[in-house]
Amino acid sequence: MASVEHAFGEARSAVEALHPDLSKRLSEPASEAQIDSFEQETGIRLPDPVRLLYRQANGCNQGDGIFGGWEWIAIEFVGDHVAELQTSLESDRPDEAEAMTLLPLFHSNGDYLCIRHNEDAGKLYYVPHDEPTVEPVFETLAEFFVQFVARIATGELVFKQFSTRHGNYFSVSPPNREYRPPDFELLASAG
Repeated sequence: MASVEHAFGEARSAVEALHPDLSKRLSEPASEAQIDSFEQETGIRLPDPVRLLYRQANGCNQGDGIFGGWEWIAIEFVGDHVAELQTSLESDRPDEAEAMTLLPLFHSNGDYLCIRHNEDAGKLYYVPHDEPTVEPVFETLAEFFVQFVARIATGELVFKQFSTRHGNYFSVSPPNREYRPPDFELLASAG
């Protein structure tokens, strides 16, 4: 099984091969001080795979969903997303106490890919904004990146560059909503 660092490195290489500007959408690595500050402010200890991931890059520049349409949340904004997710889950699913262990890492259109901060494996869970479910979708963070690279290699994900007066941007086809569960189940079983 690939390590988070190796799998993320492969993902970075895959996006660089598509277009050199794509990897520029990744932020500089998070410092130990930034990670420690997050942990002190939230009282949440990041599982080792998540800590290693943020030491590779501190998320994407805000608004860039280069990971198949998913925007990777920078460590300084994770706390805001935790609060938003918990508020949403408390109001929509008050009996789901386990939701309080969710830590969002990626988001898109109100949906999240999360880990449970009380699990050390870095398993990713899908939390849609419009359904009362928390579904496991990848056993590890590394698997998420391995599958991302595989989807690029097979042509399932296509990146297109477009320009506006504000700069150059990228879109991903298909948008992530088109390949969420049940496709996630197929990916998990194929890996």
